[in-house]
Amino acid sequence: MKRNEKENAMNKAQQTKQNELSINRLMHEQATNFFIEVTGSGERIYHWIDTRVDMLSSTKLWDILRLAEIPGCDLEGAFIDAITDELIRRSDYFDGRPVLPRH
Repeated sequence: MKRNEKENAMNKAQQTKQNELSINRLMHEQATNFFIEVTGSGERIYHWIDTRVDMLSSTKLWDILRLAEIPGCDLEGAFIDAITDELIRRSDYFDGRPVLPRH
């Protein structure tokens, strides 16, 4: 039984290390999209901008594409292309319209 306990402890330690690496990688990515704006009165406004689309639902991605069609909307072409590519990767894109859910 002791050998089994030792193996479980080693597996748990290895899993914890892998989780820490994943969290550190995510925190680094978030830090690169974070900035502080200081207003004229010295007030700090914290901004975090995440342009990763893989974490958003397909419904949300389609909502963004619909917003992009509004005249005067200033979404960058690269961002729209990333959304389209993600929808295609998910097989949720057909002829510029959302694929209807299966019943």
